[in-house]
Amino acid sequence: MTASADRLPPLLGPPLEAPGPLVAVVEREPEVRRRIRDALPGADVMALSSLDELVDVGLQRVSVIVVVLGPSQVEPGPLQRFGSLARLRSGLGGILVVETVGPEVMGMALRAGLDDAIAVQNLDSQLLSAVQALGQRLDEDVAGIVQLRQLNRATESRGRVTTVFSPKGGVGKSVVAVNLAAALARRSPEPVVVLDLDLQFGDVAVMVRLQPAHNVTEVVAAERAERIDGELVHSLLVRHPSSGVFVLAAPPEPSLVDSVDAKVVSRLVAVLRSMASRVVVDTPSVLSDAILQVLDDSDDIAFVVGMDVPSVKNARIGLHALRLVGIDERRILLVLNRADSKVNLSVRDVERALRMKVAVSLPSDVLVTQSVNKGIPAVLEYERSGFARAIDQLVEVVRGRSGAAVEREA
Repeated sequence: MTASADRLPPLLGPPLEAPGPLVAVVEREPEVRRRIRDALPGADVMALSSLDELVDVGLQRVSVIVVVLGPSQVEPGPLQRFGSLARLRSGLGGILVVETVGPEVMGMALRAGLDDAIAVQNLDSQLLSAVQALGQRLDEDVAGIVQLRQLNRATESRGRVTTVFSPKGGVGKSVVAVNLAAALARRSPEPVVVLDLDLQFGDVAVMVRLQPAHNVTEVVAAERAERIDGELVHSLLVRHPSSGVFVLAAPPEPSLVDSVDAKVVSRLVAVLRSMASRVVVDTPSVLSDAILQVLDDSDDIAFVVGMDVPSVKNARIGLHALRLVGIDERRILLVLNRADSKVNLSVRDVERALRMKVAVSLPSDVLVTQSVNKGIPAVLEYERSGFARAIDQLVEVVRGRSGAAVEREA
């Protein structure tokens, strides 16, 4: 049976609550379909021969659907069809069952938005646990998005945007962004979002061990800014379980920065601002039109500087560039990373060179690297560390500025 366009809304509309995920096994060959189903004892399983049948059913009675695609679905058509459904329907994820799992198969699965691939010979030992793990992750994502929507309806306040920037790479921007967001989320019941705008080498998702099915390029590739709305952005967010922070990730492979329109990025930030109490933006070390627009749209700019002469030199040039384009210096918070490093350069030296006071000094700490490798922000994993305490100071500075917003030039 083929699904018509008017049957799409029931699947794609807001799901209703139901206990446990529904597992949809999609496979053309009856014997293989039966074998996959038998590998899922105790699960709520629906066996189908095509994804079109899945759309026809409607499925509004469940909030989470785990789709298991059998070997017959390893074709461009079904994989693209699944990717379209996953982009449009929160709470839907997929696992691919194939004859042999290899790099090419895993690449196809990930590009299609699937979460995992399992060899037929490992069905009995791996499929059920993989489905359960994916179902739990999807359930957490849906719960987070429901919370986000409820909070949107409950408040009309405008969220605040803090952009983390440095004109030099390798100074710890992403570490600061992730930990700042986690620390902000810990202090507020309202949602906090991290937007990773480093489209070439974004690290936010990696730092918190997330493998999002969607990323920011699905928004910034929009032909017109007005096409970006809350529903689209909601569908692309993924929630980090331990911190509660929502992440809009950078692409897993380098993307063309020049193709990003400043108006589109500005619209994205505005939509996120309407959805969350706090938006933390991680950026690349370039002053493109899009990044300049984000900096101009921000309430605060955490300007990160390292304890070395090249970093200070780049910071001085970067600050001068921001002044030239009219960004109010009062919105800039100078954040000195690895400030206690013994490198014949003092905090006072940096302040003199940049003609600006350091707002917060972050110490060098091996625990930060360990937290990145664990995929847990240091402020959560090592909350008594000197680094975590310094991030708390940055949070207090940012929160303290909320009640006294800097006037923008008309």
